[in-house]
Amino acid sequence: MKNCILLTLLITSCTVSQKTNAINPFSGDQVGCGNFIVYKLSEDGTQYISVALNAGSIELERSQTYNIQNSNDLLEVTWRQFEGDVSSSLCNDLRTKRPEESINLVSGSGTVNVRLSEEELEKARKGEAYKATLTLRKIVFEGLTVDYLQIENITVGWLPG
Repeated sequence: MKNCILLTLLITSCTVSQKTNAINPFSGDQVGCGNFIVYKLSEDGTQYISVALNAGSIELERSQTYNIQNSNDLLEVTWRQFEGDVSSSLCNDLRTKRPEESINLVSGSGTVNVRLSEEELEKARKGEAYKATLTLRKIVFEGLTVDYLQIENITVGWLPG
């Protein structure tokens, strides 16, 4: 009985003092497409965090870090949640009916680091599809904070179809 009470106190004390809970529900598949759009899904495919970088308006480098607050429409990080699995509708040129959306929020703070190997950077400069690794830190939405999320070797720089 003492253990149950202690556990209850520990659980509630972790969430009461914070306005947003530092959690990471995005442990499912990752999808990349377009000039630079990356999705990291939840295990059940009902929600994702997306990173859209206007890569056509910048000179890509091996490593670059963007502050969301100062990105001037260059970068957008979004959290979307749906009533069902949406994974098959991402980066797909076939229009599929998506489940109803319940959350659509754009982050106003945090950082995104984008890294490319020398080989992948050369592919990007040639206009070919390339792989990037993204590290997201302290991404804050209303009601959700993602302290750390890494998306490794995701292919971008291609269009569906």
